[in-house]
Amino acid sequence: MSLLRRATREDNAALLDLFGAVPMQGELVLSTRRSPDYFALFDMQRGDAEVWVHGEGGPLDGMGAIHVRDGWLEGRPCRVGYLGDLRTRFSARRTRGLARYFGPVLEETAQRLGVDTFLTAVMASNATALQALVRRRPGREAQPHYALLRRFSAVSLQFLLRRRPRPSAFTVRRATPEDLPAMAALLDEDHRARPFGYRYDAGELEHRFARWPGLRVEDTYLAFDAGGRLVGCTSAWNPEAVKRYRVHAYRGSMRWVRLGWNAMASVARAPRLPAPGSDFRYFYLCNTSVRGEDPAIFRALLEQVYADFHGRGFHFVTLYLGEDDALAPALKGFLQRRLDFHLYAVTPASRPRDTFPPGRTGFEICLP
Repeated sequence: MSLLRRATREDNAALLDLFGAVPMQGELVLSTRRSPDYFALFDMQRGDAEVWVHGEGGPLDGMGAIHVRDGWLEGRPCRVGYLGDLRTRFSARRTRGLARYFGPVLEETAQRLGVDTFLTAVMASNATALQALVRRRPGREAQPHYALLRRFSAVSLQFLLRRRPRPSAFTVRRATPEDLPAMAALLDEDHRARPFGYRYDAGELEHRFARWPGLRVEDTYLAFDAGGRLVGCTSAWNPEAVKRYRVHAYRGSMRWVRLGWNAMASVARAPRLPAPGSDFRYFYLCNTSVRGEDPAIFRALLEQVYADFHGRGFHFVTLYLGEDDALAPALKGFLQRRLDFHLYAVTPASRPRDTFPPGRTGFEICLP
């Protein structure tokens, strides 16, 4: 009898228990918290979500999630999948219970939901996951095919020192509801050209403001050139209603970093780093589009966001930065920390694919 099955709402408590039981290891030990409702992050998105679990008659020993949405690839509409929330208890890893079903489930889901390619992000330092998922092994004919799509960093700009926006060629202001059609048009033009872009032409932006808890029009920033043309946008989104990062321990050099940070925070009137057992306060930048990949536009947006949110109790703001990213110069001078990831394109074993178009992808860092 198979112990693999689709999860339901009745599994919420067991999913939350397993999801938070596997912290990210390092000098800063963190876990992701999704209480009180594990499914809330999927409910707020468009598309189809399935959560697969392994285990019966006790705590779950493995889980993984699949989310499928509409998108763009090579200028044509497509279905885009995302694989995430992969968790396995250490005590169950030898049995490889979940791993045995991964390939067949992906094959069946791809066919049933009309998906050719799935995206997944793996921490660059997670050697165990890279070895288990990416490395091809003989005798595993059903193993999905992983093609490295992009290397990227989750960059956190730290709210320690106060900064004022510098003079710029671009005017930045907060959005109003009247700005949404122009913003949607800018994002639509951008994402049509991105591999795995979002369908902003089909109401994606309006859906986000209606369904994402905490996402507000007034926390969206617009950049205009001297002629009044909209050339950039980004939204500040606080995800605490659906996702938080909890600190479990500070190790090694992070112990000293915490001591130094807290000493400076007392002077700068910035929040102290959370004690073990407490959560970071942070937000993401999403709905980000910069015409022509101009770092000066992005810099103007970042400076205004930083100035407005400093002193409001947040520890940092997180954004996506790709390897050799044209927008990288915009981050110069900000106090920042980086967590490196690999973004993979995953295809079923029956139809592997290695090559994809270049350019910024539609991957949204705030959603995994």
